[in-house]
Amino acid sequence: MIAGTNVGPLAGDDIDRFAEVLKALASPARLRIVNILSRGERTVTEICERSGLKQSLVSQQLKILRLNNIVSSRKEVPHTYYSLKERNVIHMLNCLSRCEGIDSVPNRNNVKEA
Repeated sequence: MIAGTNVGPLAGDDIDRFAEVLKALASPARLRIVNILSRGERTVTEICERSGLKQSLVSQQLKILRLNNIVSSRKEVPHTYYSLKERNVIHMLNCLSRCEGIDSVPNRNNVKEA
C-alpha cells in the first residue's frame, strides 16, 4: 500500500480493463472530448464547436469512448446527446494533473482549452 492512502496493488483482473481505459484516453482528441463532457452533455455539433475538431473525427472518438464505457448517449430526435458515463475518469485525470513534474511538460500552455 502507498503511504498515506488506501490504495493497494491492482487486482489481476482489473489490470487489463484499466489498460483498455487508459488506451481509450490516450489521445488528445478523446481527452478534449472528455474535458468538454465533464461540463455536461453535448451533441456532436457542440463538441465540434468547442473542440475545433471535425465531425467525422469526433464521431470516431466518441465511438471509442462509448465502447470503453466512458461515455453514453441518448437520442432526442433530431439530436444525440453524449455525456460521461464514468465520472471517475475526471478524478483520474485530476490526479494525473497533480503528478510531480506535470508543470514541466513542454508546451502545456499551448494545449487548446475546451
